[in-house]
Amino acid sequence: MRQAGSTMSIRNLVWGLAAIHGSCFLLPSQASAFSVWHTNHHAMQNQPSSCSSASQPPPRSVHSVCLESTKIHQDIEQLMEKHDPILLFVSRLLPSNVADDASALYAWCRRLDEIADNPDHYNSSSSSSLEVLEQLEDWQHRFELLCKGEPVDAMDAALYQCLQRNPEMGREPFVDMMAGMKADATEQRRIPTLPALETYGYQVAGTVGLMLLPLLKAPLEAKDPAIALGTAIQLVNILRDATPDAAMGRIYLPQDVLQAHGVVEEDVFQLALQQPPSPSQSSSLEGYCQVVKIVADRAEALLQEAEVGKTTLPGLGPLLVQIIIELYRGYLEQLETSNYNNLLPGGERVKISTGRKLAATLKAFAMVIQGR
Repeated sequence: MRQAGSTMSIRNLVWGLAAIHGSCFLLPSQASAFSVWHTNHHAMQNQPSSCSSASQPPPRSVHSVCLESTKIHQDIEQLMEKHDPILLFVSRLLPSNVADDASALYAWCRRLDEIADNPDHYNSSSSSSLEVLEQLEDWQHRFELLCKGEPVDAMDAALYQCLQRNPEMGREPFVDMMAGMKADATEQRRIPTLPALETYGYQVAGTVGLMLLPLLKAPLEAKDPAIALGTAIQLVNILRDATPDAAMGRIYLPQDVLQAHGVVEEDVFQLALQQPPSPSQSSSLEGYCQVVKIVADRAEALLQEAEVGKTTLPGLGPLLVQIIIELYRGYLEQLETSNYNNLLPGGERVKISTGRKLAATLKAFAMVIQGR
């Protein structure tokens, strides 16, 4: 199952909060570490989901759970220590109220990822797809309960408190993220059109920007650029992961655009699994690469939209956004260099070198300093 890595985005969220709030402890080397994390598309964990409906306890009152604030803090710290220990360190650099809210968002998205990205479900069986969908439905029910003030556990209570402190965050990004997860709970994932692909990108990545903005006290004008950035990241990650996705029977390029360029599903699978392509596949490969270019061009347009809107963010927000933009432009440039053939041998995903990541980071610093 592809999932744009809401937890990956929450990692970015915590790093971004630390940068925007001006922590002097975040050195360039640590920012570089962030950029490495940001390039990861899949957050596939080997641990079984802890959110199975079979083990769900009955709802508890907000009063009873909120009395356990110390336990809430400890539970989330343990979750971070298990999965993302560096983030635990970074979260301690944030103002306490921001750290609490960011940690609550992290915990919610991390546990959602454990449902959607459990590798035990990747055996192409309909029963597994149904199991994932059932657990996602259960997770949505839990979310509805916590919104009513009836959290199931301490971590749900932490998100309830976050929503109470930030009412402008609303329910929309959470519901939309779960909708994107549900769309992936299928054996043969397909995207019908380019607009549908952008909608999916918003659901699993752009939603994190909407969660983040209230914590930053960002103005309303920052909403569209934040969504554009998340969606662009997702489109690029889809282009990066074409080969491993095809190996799982999944095609995320829009079906209507593929068909318009004379490419059918069988062509995609053959091109991905037969490396190098045979001479008879040259026509299909040419059409396929044209489709990749169309999606890449749309991703670049969204990056430009985010770039224009980055000045709406407070503090060091514009710098953080520019770093992300330049890193993802690096992937688009790599695709252009390969004539938009993203089907790599050995199941590889499109990558860029550490040196290129560093160059992108330095370019972003120079652009922001120059006021560009």
